[in-house]
Amino acid sequence: MPSKAVLYVDPDETARRRLSRDLAADAAIELEAVATAAALRDALADGSSACACVVTEYRLDGPETDALALYDSLRADGLATAPFLLYTADGSETLASEAITAGFSGYVPKGRTDSVERLREQLQTVGGPDANRAGRARTDQRAAPRDPNRDREHEQDLERYRTLVETVGDSMYVLDADGRIEMANEAMAAVLETTRDELLGRPVDDFVADGDAGRIRSTLDELRTAGDRAWETTDVTVEFTDGAICDAEANVAPLIEDDGALAGSVGVVRDVSDRKERERRIRKLHDGTRRLMAATETDEIARVVTEIAADALDFDLNSVHLYEPDVLTRSTADSPGDGSADEPAAADGTADPTDPAASDGADRGGLVPVAMSDRVLELFDGIPSNIEPGGGIAWDAYEAGEAIVHGDVRQAPNVRNPETPIRSEAHVPLGDHGVFIVSSLETNDFDPEALTLARILAANAEAALDRAEREGELAEHGRELERQNERLEAFASTVSHDLRNPLTLATGHLELLAGRIDGDDETDRHVDELEWALTRMDELVENVLTLARSGRRLTETEPVDLAAVVERAERTVEGDLEVVCDGSLPTVDGDEERLRVLFENVFRNAVEHGSTSPPSHAQEDAVEHGSTSPDSHARQDDGRHTASSESSVADAPEDAVEHGSTSPPSHAPEDAVEHGSATLGFQGTQEDLDEETTNRGERDGETVTVTVEPTLEGFAIADDGPGIPPGERDRVLEWGYSTDTEGTGFGLAIVAEVVEAHGWSVAVEESDAGGLRLAVSIPS
Repeated sequence: MPSKAVLYVDPDETARRRLSRDLAADAAIELEAVATAAALRDALADGSSACACVVTEYRLDGPETDALALYDSLRADGLATAPFLLYTADGSETLASEAITAGFSGYVPKGRTDSVERLREQLQTVGGPDANRAGRARTDQRAAPRDPNRDREHEQDLERYRTLVETVGDSMYVLDADGRIEMANEAMAAVLETTRDELLGRPVDDFVADGDAGRIRSTLDELRTAGDRAWETTDVTVEFTDGAICDAEANVAPLIEDDGALAGSVGVVRDVSDRKERERRIRKLHDGTRRLMAATETDEIARVVTEIAADALDFDLNSVHLYEPDVLTRSTADSPGDGSADEPAAADGTADPTDPAASDGADRGGLVPVAMSDRVLELFDGIPSNIEPGGGIAWDAYEAGEAIVHGDVRQAPNVRNPETPIRSEAHVPLGDHGVFIVSSLETNDFDPEALTLARILAANAEAALDRAEREGELAEHGRELERQNERLEAFASTVSHDLRNPLTLATGHLELLAGRIDGDDETDRHVDELEWALTRMDELVENVLTLARSGRRLTETEPVDLAAVVERAERTVEGDLEVVCDGSLPTVDGDEERLRVLFENVFRNAVEHGSTSPPSHAQEDAVEHGSTSPDSHARQDDGRHTASSESSVADAPEDAVEHGSTSPPSHAPEDAVEHGSATLGFQGTQEDLDEETTNRGERDGETVTVTVEPTLEGFAIADDGPGIPPGERDRVLEWGYSTDTEGTGFGLAIVAEVVEAHGWSVAVEESDAGGLRLAVSIPS
């Protein structure tokens, strides 16, 4: 090893090679690099070798090894005879202070633009003729018993702190009791663009804004009297001789005499202008995001984006282009420019469709300038033109879905206007909506932080545009539903009046005719058939109305007590029925009348289908008025009353809250809204009628129990009837489904429509008793 070599220990091979290369041109410095603390120890222990200085990174090999611990170990072994310099990427004021206090001769932070130069200066300072001797003296001073000559020890400590003060890049000063500068480092003089000699004796008030000096003095007084804190941080505004200002952060500490009086103070001042500006940008970006989320239209969102970019991010040249699928754009061959905010366009922002150049090579679809900053309008004297597919950098970014940044767009291979005044430009996609463009007249004018904030703004804009698009689609869907409701309202009115009135008239005449006919059995049978047909038609009309009105989407809701609705519904259903509320039913937001129709239909289904049918009948579906019966229940005579399928009315919106079907006078007169649909006439031969009457008599003697209970998701209704076969449960909510020869197939279809109109969902399950269970889920 050369007699005056510099030993450098750093576990990072790249760092070792870089420093060796950077110091190679300095003939006075011969660097010897090692990787580990053990290698450094071996080199220092080699009696035939000596070094002028040791440079070490802070973090060394091994989890418990750092430069300060290594220095203490080497000093204890008598090997720390050369000056030690700490050259580290883990730089901080605290670490620098600890290193100087531990005996290091200097500290240089790694990774700054001037780091190597500062390290070279430190090496020249500690590597003079007496450097080793001074280092040994300092080492001996710490290793041997304390020297009684306190003045010398004090001078050594002062020398270390002077080194620290000059090494740290922040401005440092000492004030006397009157607040005048007693000492300042070179960093402070450089920041204030003066010399240290010119700073001495000047009051600190000359360099800080009005009021800051007083606040610093108040802080020092508080520290002096409190006694529990050695220093405090306060924000100050530094004023330069040319009138410029910057935001700074001052760490101040009082110097106290033995009698407790304030002798002066020390301070470290750090320029935090960049941090303050970053905080300002982020705060304004945050405030702007709230405005974005409040905007409802795409044009408004685009305008807010340009305002945020100009005000918060200082992008005074910016624009938002949104994609429109049906817009006229010039072809690539016919349109000059680079496709970004660098060329004017027609007053409406589109190419003139009467222009032959536009119409001959026009494409449909492109990026349309929706909003732009005032500076764009001023610079280009108008609205930028549309950007067609393949129209330069902006389209490339939109199509790729990735941001494209150019330090100089004139050098871009796909630039369309090499003479554009724009130099730096960033194109940030807004998802499928379009592209956000920020520009500058200077080359390489966007730092990584600015681009990151631009991407954040674009992501927020994309979210706002997504929301506006969804809300627009929902609004259009709502308008379409309203139009459908109006049409279905007219349909329901027609069905209610134009069909029911003739049916009522026919029923009345039939009753009058039946009273005057004294016919034989054959005549009576025909009268019965007519009566059945009219009753059947009336009930179908009523069920159509109920289904149509039940499915109409709710526009207004109110709190509804389900327990009260269940009680009302039970009173309207005839038959042997027992309703049990198992637990406290919830209060829900809904339409009380429609919910009553829901429970009435379920209860009536349970009554009509809940008892066990005789073996000759198929298992009853728990649908109140299910779809047409299977062929085994069809009439066996001439087929005129074989069950048929009604056409779908699932699109009809209103439920039978307002109009109930009035049955003919000879039948049950209950309105189908208040009491469910009227009793159906039997469809079959006289033999079938006799058999059915017998079966009904058997069922009428049994009481059906329906249990209504709250669930975690909403509520459930269960009966103890025969239930639904597993393979049929997916169909029972469809209109037209039933295994009952008299069923219309509307019962549970109406229930499903009421549930859907509320925005809820219903599942068909098996009850604990083996019957039907309807579980209604209410979204939270």
